[in-house]
Amino acid sequence: MIRRISYSYYQRILSATLLALALLCAAPRIAAQSPQLPELLHELAAPHDSIAYINTLGKLGALYMMINLDSSFTYAIREYEIAERWQYKKGMADAFDVMSFCYALRTDFNVAGIYGYKALQLHKAVSDSGRIAKTLSNLYLYYRNMGRPADANNYFYEAFHMAARLPASQDSIYTILLVNYAMRFYKDSTRKDSVQWALRTAAHISEKYPHSRLPLYIDAYAADTLVIQGRGKEAEARINQLAAAALNRGLPYVAMDIYNRLEDYSRLGYHTDSTRYRELSYQLAKKAGCIELNLPVLAGLYDYYQQHNQVAKTDYYSREIMRLAAQHRYQQGKDPINYIAFFLKEQSLQRLSRSNQQQQLELEQVQLRRKHSQFIIAGLFIIVILLFILLYSRYRQYITWQEQEQAISDSYTHVSLKNVALRANDEFKNKLITLIANDFRAPLHHISEVALKLRNQAASQATMAALIREIALVSGNTLCVFDNILKWIRMQLPGFTYQGTRCLLDDIFLQVLKQTAPDVKEKALVVVNLLPEGCVVMADPEMLRVAQLHLMRLSIQYARPGSLLILSAWNNERAVYARIIADAGPATEDILRHLSSWQHDMHALSYAITRDFMDKMKGAVQATTSEGRYLVFTVVLEGAENTNG
Repeated sequence: MIRRISYSYYQRILSATLLALALLCAAPRIAAQSPQLPELLHELAAPHDSIAYINTLGKLGALYMMINLDSSFTYAIREYEIAERWQYKKGMADAFDVMSFCYALRTDFNVAGIYGYKALQLHKAVSDSGRIAKTLSNLYLYYRNMGRPADANNYFYEAFHMAARLPASQDSIYTILLVNYAMRFYKDSTRKDSVQWALRTAAHISEKYPHSRLPLYIDAYAADTLVIQGRGKEAEARINQLAAAALNRGLPYVAMDIYNRLEDYSRLGYHTDSTRYRELSYQLAKKAGCIELNLPVLAGLYDYYQQHNQVAKTDYYSREIMRLAAQHRYQQGKDPINYIAFFLKEQSLQRLSRSNQQQQLELEQVQLRRKHSQFIIAGLFIIVILLFILLYSRYRQYITWQEQEQAISDSYTHVSLKNVALRANDEFKNKLITLIANDFRAPLHHISEVALKLRNQAASQATMAALIREIALVSGNTLCVFDNILKWIRMQLPGFTYQGTRCLLDDIFLQVLKQTAPDVKEKALVVVNLLPEGCVVMADPEMLRVAQLHLMRLSIQYARPGSLLILSAWNNERAVYARIIADAGPATEDILRHLSSWQHDMHALSYAITRDFMDKMKGAVQATTSEGRYLVFTVVLEGAENTNG
C-alpha cells in the first residue's frame, strides 16, 4: 500500500515536469537538429578565446540537451568561463539557461531556479525581450515543481503577456507559452475552449519552424482526443510514430516524454501494454542522461515485476530506485512519512531473504555437481582427444590444399608471363614491319625517279646538280629514319638499360626545329617559341630528340597552312611539362582517333613509337584537344635542378 502511494505521489509531482521541460527544449535557440552537430564541431576550430567560439559552445550545449545532459552541462561550463573573461553577458546568460535546464532535468529545481534567475537578470541587462520571456517561462516551471504556485503564476502570466507582444520573428517563444498554457489547464473543463485555441494557435505558428520539437508535443496532445473518441489503437499508433520521429532526429528525451503520454490513457478508458512502454521510456531516459525524471516509471516497473515474481528484474529496478532516492534532493523531510526510506528498508529485507534462499539452493547444487563431476571430466577428456584428432586431420587437408593451390597459381602465372611476352614480341614485329614498309618505300621510290632523270642525257649540268643534291637530301633523311629505327629496336631489346642524364630542353627543341625547318617553311607555319631558358630534364638525349622530332612532325603534318605552332614548357614540383600546340581545325577529334590505331596509320605508328620512348625514360606523352580545334601534345619528364647559375 505504501509503495502504491509513493508511485502515485511521484506520478502526480513529475508527470507535468516531463512534458513541460521537453517544451522548454523546443526554444528557437536550440531548435537545431542533430545533423547540425558535425557543422558545430567544425566551428570549434575558430580561435578558442573569441565571441564566435563562445556562441558555438552555447549552440552545442543547447543541442546536447536532447542528446546527453552531461555533455550539455560540460559545454555550458566552458561557455560561461570564457564569456565571464570577456564580460560577454549574452554568453553568460545562455550558459546559465543551459545549466538551469540540466538541473531541472535532473529534478533539482532549487538549483535550477537560482541559475534561471541569474540568466533572467543578464537578459534584462542586454534588453533581450525574447530571451526574457523564455527564461520567465522556465522559472514558472521550476517554481511550479518546487510547490510555490503563487510565484509560478506570476512568472507564467508575465512571460505569457510579454511573449504575445514579441515580433513575428520571435513567435516561437509565444508557441511555447501557448503549449504551457494548454498543459496547465488541459484537465480544466471550464477552460476547454481556450485550451483548444492555444493548441491550434501553437500548431499554426510551429509550421514556420519545421525543425522545432513543438509539433511532436502538439500531435501527442491531439492523440488524446482520439482516445476520448474511442479510437485508442489509432492514438497508440500515432504515439509510436511520434516517438520514432523523435529518435530519427536524435532526440531520445523527446521520445521518452512522448511514450510517457501513454500513462494517462488508462484514465481515458484505453489500456496499453504499459510495462513495455515504461521499459522503452526507461532506456531512453538512460540514453538522455535524465533517469531522475523517470522515477515514476521505475516504480511502476518494480511493482509489475514484483507482482509477477520476476526476481532478476525486480532486483534491478529496486537498485535503480534506491540509487536515485539516495540522492540528497529526494530526501523530502517535509513529508509526514518518508516513503523512500521505508521503501529502502523494505527492499533491504527482501534482498536478505532472497540471499538466504539463494545460499540454500547453491549448497544443494554443489552436492549435485560433485556427483557428476567425474563423468563430466571423463567426457571432456574424450571430447578433447576427438577434437585434437579432427583438427589434425583438417590441418593436413588444409596443407595439401594450399600446396595444390600454390602449384596451380604458379602455373597460371608462368602461362600469363609467356602470353605477355608473346604479345609484346608480336607487337614489336608488327611495328617493325610497318616501319620498314612505309619509311623506306617512299624515299627509295623517289631516289629511283631521280636516277631515271639523271640518265636523261639532255638534262643540263645545273639540273643534274639539283637532282644530285635532292638525292643526297632524301638519302640523308632516309639514313636518319633508319638511325631512329635502330634506336627504337635497341630500346626494345631485353639488354637495354635506361640511364637518364641532364638535358637542356631548349637545346633539344632547337635541334628538332632545324631538322623540321623545310617542312615548317613548306606549310608557312609560324613557330612561337615560349620555352624558358635553362629548363633541365632527366632523359636520354637521343631518345628525347627522336621523341620530340616525331611529335613535331605530327604537329606539322596536322597543322593548317599558315597557322601558329606554339612550343611551351613549365616546371611543376619535380616534373617538367613540355607542350606543342597546333591548329588542326575542326577535324581534331578524328585525328585523335586515328592516333590510337597504329596498325593502319603511319602517323599513329610514329606516335606509338614516341610513347615507347617516353615510357623507357620514365615519362609520359598525351595527345588531347583544346577548344575543338587545337591538337595538343604534352610530354611529362622528370625535372632536374639547373646548376648553370
